[in-house]
Amino acid sequence: MRNVAVCGSKVKSLVPYNDSIETIEIEGIPVTCGIIPSKETDPDFDKKAPQNRFNVLVKIRSFSCNYRDKALVFAALNKGGERSFYVVGSEFVSEVVDVGSEVTGFEIGDKVIGNNHYTGAGPSVNGVFEGLPTNHASKEYQVFHQAKLIKVPRKMPDEVAAAFSIGAQTAYSMIRKLNVTEGSNVLITAAKSNTSLFAINALKKHNVNIYATTTSMRFEKELKEMGVKELFQIDPTLESFTVHKRINKIAMEIGQFDCVFDPFFDLHLGKVIDVMAPGGRYVTCGLCNQYQSLIGQEFHYRGRDLQGVLALVISRNLQIIGNCIGLTEDLNNALKDYSSGRLDVVIDSVFSGNQVGAFFDRTYNVRERFGKVVYKYE
Repeated sequence: MRNVAVCGSKVKSLVPYNDSIETIEIEGIPVTCGIIPSKETDPDFDKKAPQNRFNVLVKIRSFSCNYRDKALVFAALNKGGERSFYVVGSEFVSEVVDVGSEVTGFEIGDKVIGNNHYTGAGPSVNGVFEGLPTNHASKEYQVFHQAKLIKVPRKMPDEVAAAFSIGAQTAYSMIRKLNVTEGSNVLITAAKSNTSLFAINALKKHNVNIYATTTSMRFEKELKEMGVKELFQIDPTLESFTVHKRINKIAMEIGQFDCVFDPFFDLHLGKVIDVMAPGGRYVTCGLCNQYQSLIGQEFHYRGRDLQGVLALVISRNLQIIGNCIGLTEDLNNALKDYSSGRLDVVIDSVFSGNQVGAFFDRTYNVRERFGKVVYKYE
């Protein structure tokens, strides 16, 4: 059984013939990574056992990492020993190998991804916790409760399926909460982030005006081809988007932005709130400052303070909406749109074999990355 992992400095000496293990740098921190074989060879799964009656055994075919994995990697390196390793991965596509006696809706050979259904309520089905099925998506064989899986079309390429569940489920949930209407002016921040790319593609069917911000115009052509009406390059040190002449001009022309889709509230909320229309809706799913303290970096917030933000929320009747992942219906809606050709998925690159270091480097270091980076087992 194979696992893609970040490792302690002496793991290489324990598996001397493993030429997939190498050391790269992420944020200036040495990170040793590679394929680590488990002692287990064949998965031990008794489908008749009472504890497995609703469980499904799967074999991982491809996986990908998200922004949140970066913090998990640094935390693991801080806590782990020289001879330890931490198996990575948030999203995956797998094949059903076996099913428990009371499993319904899944058969051997089905192609499945994770169902990250999350309301914040805790255990929901037979004590199964909501949210991601695993933080170790690269572990080659895994057992999941049937509620944590969802089938995907056989025609969906593995690299798309391995990069689909979290981004699609999150974006569709956020758009649902924004309650966009035809002709709405929607501002999407961090346009090149994976969640924002999903949102841009998902919003096309709603016939809205999509504007977006970015720190680099490197992919302006690609983003406009996806449906972005205008792309604004911003300086991260700005205190307010009203200071940005082009954003402020457009905001005045359209009566400001009806909806804001923001993956990183600690980067944008205190700035974007100044250009929101009265009654506007803002939704966010995360924060940038997740790993910095783990590696000794300082994070500097820019924009209105909490009092200033809430003063505008009250005086302009704005809505600030939080979102964590989404519901099963959001993932189903995304899959339906993909199957009908109404949702595209942006894939940057695919790695396999001994290219573990290159996979991590492309995922976290390369500014020219556009879309998800996927690792595929050979």
